Amino acid sequence: MHSQTDSREVARERVHIVAAQPQHAADQAEVFYQAVMQGAAGHYDLAQRQQWAARVPRDAERWAARQHRFEVLVAERDGRCIGFCEYAPEWPLARIEMLYVYPSLMGQGIGSQLLAAAERDLRERKVRVMSLEASLTLSPGLARRGWHSLGLEHVKRDGICLKRERFEKRLDE
Repeated sequence: MHSQTDSREVARERVHIVAAQPQHAADQAEVFYQAVMQGAAGHYDLAQRQQWAARVPRDAERWAARQHRFEVLVAERDGRCIGFCEYAPEWPLARIEMLYVYPSLMGQGIGSQLLAAAERDLRERKVRVMSLEASLTLSPGLARRGWHSLGLEHVKRDGICLKRERFEKRLDE
């Protein structure tokens, strides 16, 4: 019988981290939408998730345009995007804009692989600090992986309040 750890290792072996390409855009839109609507259901109510999901339309053209505004790494399995990390590599502080994994694949280390790849890139660019605003779904995992909490924030959009936690990770230590 295989352990859960063995299953995660097999899953990770089949995942390749690559630079996003235009053909990934439609999958990115779907990953984002499903991660918010399904993956975050344990921490946010339906109205909050709908407000959050409306932030970026499920339109491949909009997602392809984001690929030109940010560095975007994609977790690819069998040629499909199953997760992605979008970041702005400003010096000396880089900001992770988005980190999402398809909900049925959460907890398999795919997000960690994406963050590790972004971190390697940012270290090569001599960036000193990475920052991000994490959902309540993501924040426990970040704290376990060396990210430091800067506290909770309450973001209000159209009368709906979303909680998130601000984090940073020093790369120059």
